[in-house]
Amino acid sequence: MLTEVTFAKAKHGKESLIAYKNDKNQRVFIDVKHTDFAPGIHSVVIVDNRYDIDLVIKNAYQYQIEDKKRIEIGVKKKHIWKPLLQENIEKELDIDVYELCRAKRNLSILIQRLQDVLMYIEPSENGLKAYSHKLRELLILACTDLECTFKNYKFGKNERISDYKQILKLIDLSKYKIALVSYSVKYDCNPFKNWETDKLDWYDAYNKTKHNRNDAFNLATLENCLNAVCANIIMFCVRYSPYLLYHENDACSNLVRNTFDVRIEDEADFYIPVFEGERTCSGAFSVPIRFPNGQVLEDVFDRKTQLVFIEK
Repeated sequence: MLTEVTFAKAKHGKESLIAYKNDKNQRVFIDVKHTDFAPGIHSVVIVDNRYDIDLVIKNAYQYQIEDKKRIEIGVKKKHIWKPLLQENIEKELDIDVYELCRAKRNLSILIQRLQDVLMYIEPSENGLKAYSHKLRELLILACTDLECTFKNYKFGKNERISDYKQILKLIDLSKYKIALVSYSVKYDCNPFKNWETDKLDWYDAYNKTKHNRNDAFNLATLENCLNAVCANIIMFCVRYSPYLLYHENDACSNLVRNTFDVRIEDEADFYIPVFEGERTCSGAFSVPIRFPNGQVLEDVFDRKTQLVFIEK
């Protein structure tokens, strides 16, 4: 539904606030903090219509209002995860358990092959330029797996990278940044950076070394392989959410945690869930919320329900 949403930020720190009026004329305040790998909902406060949203933000939270927009809230894209979608993920993203297991198995194979290479080549400035038959095999495998993932979304003719690029209309992939862990040399990867305006060099290298090995063998580098493998990790997060990588205890999740640090930085692309409040019998006289500055919000709804997202 099209709703006026107020965005605010804390004067110090990374906390932010999303506030709006729901269909029941209740005031909803979603406190967002950046934890683990992405922004997440820290707390939700719902009060009745006696309160003015701007005054609560300024006087109680003491946040700075940064923007107001009329946007659709409670809406999601099919098979596309974004931050703040963190409840009932399997149902919201229509995840099939067998499909998920297969995706994790495929991703595990890519990471294991990469780890084999990293036993012999350090991801240093010189090491990233190294190329070999093993790296060429990994680059081709990683990029063909990525193509299979993109094909599931059925963009355009679904035949080439220019078709798959249409996913950028649904989600900003450049926000994902991945770093290798447990290496003395810091290496950060942002495989989809500038894709909107430019080509993907590592994907171009894959095409060239696949079709013309003799002239383009030197493009099968460790750096291009890292980009290709990280692109697969990102697309896994887009389809199944990072929660199913970082909050699980299976072989794939352990491989990812032990090898990569996945972060969503400078995030401005997220879903806004719709919350509604109600008072239970035991909460008819709910405890007021007291803020550190002495401000008090009375009669806060003691039960909060998140509505199911509408798919568009």
